Amino acid sequence: MKPIKYLFFMMFALVALASCDTYGDYDQEFSPTYPLGGQYYVKVYDSNNQEMPMHTASGSNVYGTYLYLYNTADNDKDKLWIKLPSDILFDAGILGKISCDVNARTFSGTTGNLEADGNTAVGEFTVTSGLMTEQGATTPSNGKADAIEVKYTLNGKTYTVKGFRWTGWPEDEVW
Repeated sequence: MKPIKYLFFMMFALVALASCDTYGDYDQEFSPTYPLGGQYYVKVYDSNNQEMPMHTASGSNVYGTYLYLYNTADNDKDKLWIKLPSDILFDAGILGKISCDVNARTFSGTTGNLEADGNTAVGEFTVTSGLMTEQGATTPSNGKADAIEVKYTLNGKTYTVKGFRWTGWPEDEVW
């Protein structure tokens, strides 16, 4: 009986020692365009500072949409994709690759306005100024989020986009 007790004790000791293996913290990897990249809840204004309706829901106009900024497939440090979807009422959507300065949190440029397929250009747009301010917006739920403001020109019309980084909280999406 004594050898069996030793055998159980040795197995317990081996398991205990093997389970003490510690692993270091994983390094968080970010894209080269961090912290510009992300999804933003925005409202679009025309040159007269009037809110542009985005789409109809249940027969009524709504005035909020999403703006997306994301890195290129080449992981460029000085370029990013910008996407503002268009819809039935709002035909001033943009999709293209523009220049950015990650350290200054700014972006701008002129590029072809691409279809959703990402290959077919349908005109051109110019982002004259894009600025992301960290923790620069107070959300409707009274939280803090990164603010964004973009001015762009498409088909001779100028638009201003203002909003904040998407929080995921339903109370922050005031349609």
